[in-house]
Order: sequence, then structure tokens, then C-alpha cells
Amino acid sequence: MTISLDAPQAHVNEPPLSVMRQRSLFDSLSSRLLATCLLALALSLAVVLTGIEYVFAHYSAEVFASELIGEAAHRLAKSVQFDAQGRPVSVPISPKIEQFRAAFAEQTGYQVVDEFGDVALASMPMIVSVPHEGDWMTTQRSRFESAGKVFYVETVPIPGARRPYFLQVVTSEVFDTALIRLRLGTVPKVIGISFLVAALIFGVTMLVTLRRLVKPIREASQAAAGITPQNLTARLSLQSIPSEMRPLVDSFNDALGRLEEGYLAQQTFLAAAAHELQTPLTLIRGQIEMQPVSPDTHQILHDVDTMSRQVRQLLHLMEASVLQNYEFSQVDLEHVVCDVTSHLARSAAARGVTMETSLRAPGMQIRADEGGLFILLKNLLENALAFAPRGSTVVIMADTSSISVSDEGPGIDEAHLPFIFSRFWRSPNNKTEGSGLGLAICKEIVLAHGWKLAAERTQPGTLFTIHLLRS
Repeated sequence: MTISLDAPQAHVNEPPLSVMRQRSLFDSLSSRLLATCLLALALSLAVVLTGIEYVFAHYSAEVFASELIGEAAHRLAKSVQFDAQGRPVSVPISPKIEQFRAAFAEQTGYQVVDEFGDVALASMPMIVSVPHEGDWMTTQRSRFESAGKVFYVETVPIPGARRPYFLQVVTSEVFDTALIRLRLGTVPKVIGISFLVAALIFGVTMLVTLRRLVKPIREASQAAAGITPQNLTARLSLQSIPSEMRPLVDSFNDALGRLEEGYLAQQTFLAAAAHELQTPLTLIRGQIEMQPVSPDTHQILHDVDTMSRQVRQLLHLMEASVLQNYEFSQVDLEHVVCDVTSHLARSAAARGVTMETSLRAPGMQIRADEGGLFILLKNLLENALAFAPRGSTVVIMADTSSISVSDEGPGIDEAHLPFIFSRFWRSPNNKTEGSGLGLAICKEIVLAHGWKLAAERTQPGTLFTIHLLRS
């Protein structure tokens, strides 16, 4: 079993993938807004289509045909041609319109009449005789019946004639209904196609707009996710944030400020307490050494040294937890490894343990805080020396991508691997000295550097590997 510590740490108790997909589908503001707009378009289309069907059901075709036929009559009146004596001789009609009129020859026709109602020119054959009674010359549209059928006539004066002439377009009620159905019957289909095209264009445009709209929010969210106790000085930028979201970002930044103040106060208290404890412990040790030797002197000095070690580790933990305490630069890894092994050489000799180094990339430079790297390697080596049996070897290896420390001790119980980086945690069967802070300090240093620290039980012993992810 292998336990690893990544930077940044993964969230625990993450929801199942299916739940995450469901959330991304139903909790997305962009999806909601897009769905709402498309629904509004669909409802608008439904209202328009319903309105058209209602109009068709409750209003006669004559209401709509009047405007269409009236416009056609005015155009025909302007196109009437006269001979030298001023008599109408023809009404030019486009072949397409004439073909359409011929198809409905029994339902529509036109004629040119004078002020007495006498026909001067007519389409052949004329479908019905138009009555000219009353003020027919001033009535543009009139209705009459013939042979049990209903007809409508549009009467339009012909402009530019030497004497009064009128163009009359005659249509049957059946023709008017067919014309309106033909002209307006395709409206629902046109609206439907227009809706699909509009929905496609609108959807793409809305997606692009929403992506640009939520991009600053997404960037702010990513920045917020990267804020850890190691960099509480970071704040979310208000640049490009929509005005509606700025109060939320301001509130979050204010909360970060209060959190930073509380965290720094805690760290300051921890450092002050450690410093305040360090001096009395030093004085106590001096006083004990000056007293006559007694059977308890050795144990008392041992206890004082243990407390002093714990105080020093508390100071290191406090310093390692604040990112601003690190000064990153290019560090000679071989030089730091040599310093660490030299520092622990006497302790290793006292335990009868040999330390070996294997540097596969001599002269390798990595970006790190030299003091933090020294404490990291020292703690890992001290941990290995504490469990290494007499006569065994502790090996520190390094290459371009990792640094590892291995020992030949009994190894860490697999059930305990998930807890070894917790502060003040000690294995129930651990008989060695220590306060349970050494690996916790390693954890903080690794996170600050953006590396990955893995612990693995081997046969025999334990292997700790630092993966230099940003080297």
C-alpha cells in the first residue's frame, strides 16, 4: 500500500461522478439561462401559431383578401395601356401571374369600364357580369351575388386616362379563401423553420456570450480554490467581474482578510509560546547540570531535551506553514544532501546505522527554499534512523525527478499509512522518541513547494519519495 500527499491536496468525500454530472447539468447558471431563453422562444412560437389558427377560425378570408387584391388592382391600373385616341387597349400582366389567373379562370377576372359601366377591355372570358349601381365608382370594394355564388369586386380609377376609366378585379369567395390559405397557410411552417434557425443562432450566440460572461467568475472560482493556509494573503481580483458579482467577491476577500488575521494571530501565539518555552528549558537544563549528579539526573535531562525538541519542532511547523517564510531560488541538491548527512552522521554512528547517498544527477539544481529542503530531508532521515535496526543501511537517492529515503526497519503498518502526516500522531506501537510533528512538518514543506510526497511500505522497511513536480 502507498500513501501519497499531493499539492494541492485532493478533496475527500467527493460525490460520485454521476452526481457531479447531474449537478453540472441542473446547477449551471448558463444552462438555466439558455434553457429559459429557448423555452421563451418556443412559447413565443406557440403563441404566434395559436393566434394564426384563431384568426383563421374566427375571421373570413375576405378580410385578408381585401388588402392583397386591392394592392394588385392598383398595380394593374397603373399598367393599363391606351391607344392614340385614349382608349384602353391592354393590361400587361407577367406570364407567372397570367398563368395563375388562368388556373382560376372561373373564379377571378378583370375588366376596364368607363364612367357608365360599359366594358372597354376585359379578361377573356369574364366570369360574371358586374352590376354598376349606386355610387359604385367611389366604392373600392363591394359584394354581390350571382347564380347563388358570392363575388367581390375591387374598383380602382385608372390614373392618366383622358376620360374616367376604372379597373375592376372580380374574385369569388372561393378564390379569396384559396388565396389566403395559399398565402398564409405556409406561415406556420415558415415560423417553425425560422424558429429552428433562430434557436440555433441564438443558442450558439448565447453559449459564446455566457462563456465570456462567466469566464471571470470561473477564473475567480479557480483562484479561490487555490487559496490555502500557506497563501492567505492572496485575494480575488475584481477585474472583469460583473457588477452583480462584485459584492460577493468583496465579501469573500473581507472574509479572507479576517481569516488571515486569525491565522497569523494563531501562528504568532504559537511562535511566541515556543520562544517563551525555549529559554526556560535552556535555563532548567543549565541548572540541572550544575547540581550534584543523582540517579534521576539523566532522566530529567532526557525529558528536558525531549521538550526542547518539541518546542523546536513547533517553531519549524509554524514557519513551514506560512508560504511567505520561504525564499525560493536555484539550490544545489547535492550540497543540501551532503549537509544533511553530515549533520546526522554522529546520530547515525551512535545507532550503528550506515547512511548511503546515491545521486544520479550530480550538480543538479532545483528551485526550492534551501532551509526548508534541509529540514525536509533531515526529518525524513531522522525518521528512517529512528526505525532502522543496528547494522542496517539508510539510503538517500536523488535523480532529476525525485528524492527518496529508504530504511530497513520493520516498516509502517498499512492501516497507519493514511495518518502518518497528521500533527502529533504517533503509532500505538511506536517506542521511539518523538512528538509526532516531524512528518507533519515535511507535509507543509512539500505543499509549499508544490511537490508530491509518497510513503510506501517495503520489504523490509519504508520508502519515502519526494516527486519534484515543479523542478
